[in-house]
Amino acid sequence: MSITMPSGVAKMNRLLKLLFALFIGTFPLAAQSAKPSAAAGEEPRKVTYCELATAPGAYNHELVRLTAFVTHGFEDFSLVEPNCAIPNQNFSIWVMYGGKVESNTAYCCPGETGRTARTESLMVEGVQIPLTSDVVFRQFTNLLSKERDTTVRVAVAGRFFSGGKETLKGSTGWGGFGHLGCCSLFVIQRVEAFEPHTRRDVDYSAEAGSYEKEGCSSSSVQDLRHVSMSFSDGTAEQAIAEQAMADSGAQAWAFNDPERVAVESLTSFYGNRVPVLRNVKKASARQVFQWKDGKKSVVIVVTKPYWLSFYSKSGSVAWVSTTIKEADCE
Repeated sequence: MSITMPSGVAKMNRLLKLLFALFIGTFPLAAQSAKPSAAAGEEPRKVTYCELATAPGAYNHELVRLTAFVTHGFEDFSLVEPNCAIPNQNFSIWVMYGGKVESNTAYCCPGETGRTARTESLMVEGVQIPLTSDVVFRQFTNLLSKERDTTVRVAVAGRFFSGGKETLKGSTGWGGFGHLGCCSLFVIQRVEAFEPHTRRDVDYSAEAGSYEKEGCSSSSVQDLRHVSMSFSDGTAEQAIAEQAMADSGAQAWAFNDPERVAVESLTSFYGNRVPVLRNVKKASARQVFQWKDGKKSVVIVVTKPYWLSFYSKSGSVAWVSTTIKEADCE
């Protein structure tokens, strides 16, 4: 299988990325000449996610090694780091496997759900990428297959492709790979290590509650808050700050009072109004509350995000309001 940078549009839930992808798609692609595969024994260059995000073009086609989070689900197979906001830059990384192994990820287009293996090793922009399919890799892929929507901390080595660059209204975007051409690309050659999912007090999901039902037959839905590692919009940094407040004792109640966390998170949208919440779903690391506000239904999803455990000084993860959405009920 061979890939060149396709034209496309970016994720629909971020208008600026959509505009970047549309601009990128207007430029013709130059013919790609075949490049040799990585030399035997080539040592990956150690980088951080933030270094890639700061200067994607400087690492284009580089074999690199880094530790970050992988998120996997519907229309999502991404390499992310929550505490890496780069001003005036839209940056995200799509993930694929080298060799002949497909990722079983549904996305457009064409996705990787139809076959269990490619007929040929993956080639991107004339570079052929191998894969070490060892015990660690199989354990990693087994975890992704068992958990439909998940987040994993992983150390990986692979080939990075920056994709196309475009500047619009003073902001820079990179894209051309993945779902609707959303992203730069990281092709995994080797999974060196990953953290198994053994905790019961954290939420490993990547969607942060966005799939929760609106609570009524709705004519429209407005997303008021969505805390995600995948977007460089400051929401992840806000959650990290809330964890720090809980660790310091200033908001220690965030460790054990998810309803108060839900109520407090509504203040910036509804002022001093006092919502009456109904708990509609309760689990060890996720609770869902609903507020009937006249003809509107407000749903608040409160979780203990797994990734926040890496920023916790106490070892405990605070409850965080990760999704708030308001629906007009018919």
